[in-house]
Amino acid sequence: MPIDKEKIKQELINESNSILSDWNEPYEVDGISVMNMQGKITFLGSLRVFDERNAPAIMREVESKLAKYGKLSVRDERVVPCCSARYTHISFNITVDNS
Repeated sequence: MPIDKEKIKQELINESNSILSDWNEPYEVDGISVMNMQGKITFLGSLRVFDERNAPAIMREVESKLAKYGKLSVRDERVVPCCSARYTHISFNITVDNS
């Protein structure tokens, strides 16, 4: 049975925004990228966390809530833009077998 990419994509957006909302973070995820590869589909997403004290807990939540979709990889990086507030960029990719 083929994977419903659009359904998973929307669930990932909703799940990400729910996590951010629970921590009173102002950023909202509006898109998830989808890459089709032979036998696999990868979903790529990112969150911006402005209160750095929240970043470790949000990262743990991303890991626990999104792992059910497939092989999950999460990483974070501090970003210091020249003209706006600093934030922690949390990115994830989820690989799902499509065979």
